[in-house]
Amino acid sequence: MGSVLRRARLHHDLSLREVERRIGRSNAYLSQVERGLIKQPDPIVLLELAELYGLNFETLAAWANWVSADPNPSGAQPRDSTAVLVRQVMELDAAERATVLRFVDSILRKRRT
Repeated sequence: MGSVLRRARLHHDLSLREVERRIGRSNAYLSQVERGLIKQPDPIVLLELAELYGLNFETLAAWANWVSADPNPSGAQPRDSTAVLVRQVMELDAAERATVLRFVDSILRKRRT
């Protein structure tokens, strides 16, 4: 996944510092993702990079093991609530995702007030 992200960044003629400026993530973190040192980057980072580079988020999420055909193949209880949330949202269609986004946005707006 890291090499695909690096190629996409270079294709768009962007430096790591420019990507850092655009999405607000440190260039050191982004470099570690590109070099494969971070194998399961934050799903929000993947979404931001997918949008910036014009890549498919679902494919990136699958490569990072955030989603799979069987979200819990071992039957064990998931430990990471972020992973659970991403997996569940990935199962929704576009309209349902938009509804979830509006709901989360309303929670965040209430928090700010």
